Amino acid sequence: MTFQQLSFVVEVAKCESINKAAEKLYTSQSNVSNSIKALEEELGIRIFLRTKKGVSVTEEGREFLSYAKEIMDKKDFVEQLYATSHFRKEYFSVSSMRSYFLSYPITKLWPHIANGYGGPIYIRLKKQSFNDVLDDVQDCRSDLGVVFLMKSHQQRIARLCSVKNLDYGLLGESHISIVMRDDHPALEEGAPRPLEDHITDYPYVIAENQENFGKFYDDSSQSIQELFQTPPKCVISINDSAASQDIVAHTDGFFISSTRWRHPEHYRFSSIPLKGEDCVLAHYYVTRKKQELHPLTRRYIEELKKMFGDL
Repeated sequence: MTFQQLSFVVEVAKCESINKAAEKLYTSQSNVSNSIKALEEELGIRIFLRTKKGVSVTEEGREFLSYAKEIMDKKDFVEQLYATSHFRKEYFSVSSMRSYFLSYPITKLWPHIANGYGGPIYIRLKKQSFNDVLDDVQDCRSDLGVVFLMKSHQQRIARLCSVKNLDYGLLGESHISIVMRDDHPALEEGAPRPLEDHITDYPYVIAENQENFGKFYDDSSQSIQELFQTPPKCVISINDSAASQDIVAHTDGFFISSTRWRHPEHYRFSSIPLKGEDCVLAHYYVTRKKQELHPLTRRYIEELKKMFGDL
């Protein structure tokens, strides 16, 4: 198995056509086809079904494709990292379950990092799942992790961090919130109350890569569906948070946020916290034990604590 074969698989799956993939990769159709066929024979699986209309990914091919994408992403990252290594003196990486917790501290720390924080610096910010954040910190891929989980699951963060040899600290708490446009029909005077009992009459937009209207942050967490009396009549799933916000801004849809929503000024959103102990989230920072913290790590944590103080 080679990187070239993996790149062929990823591109063919994206294009759903060997011809189109070959054109984008600047190679021949036969080269791509023979290379993938050799890979399938080597692994003993069938990655693609070939038809007159193109190709489709098989069930076992979908599993292999996920691994292939991960390997190629890591290859690209390593190449980019070391391509600029002679310019880089510092490296700082953060993994977080919410993209906002990645961007907000950077905007506040900008005066300190705009000139390279005393020298050239490479900063990497990654949005990850709960378990992937912990793994990133444990395996030294990130200096800092930011996670959240139900307040009632506090013992779980202690247990996992102990097993993975990690330190953790509380950043703050928040209520799971419903986010919708300011002039949403559900907010009008005379609309049925309480809101959470009737909100599922409107389309639910799955934002921030929450998968399959399922678990809120990982396989052991509460299902989002359990927050409501009835499941939504319509679910719109989209893996781009900016697009999901745009849909909610211009329709009667809503999405779920782990904090009271801080939205761009051009959106007029209302954020309504859900009531009850099951709707309270605890947010934590995670670092490796006995790790000498990067100066940016301390400042990053300070800015996140300030943010939760303002929520």
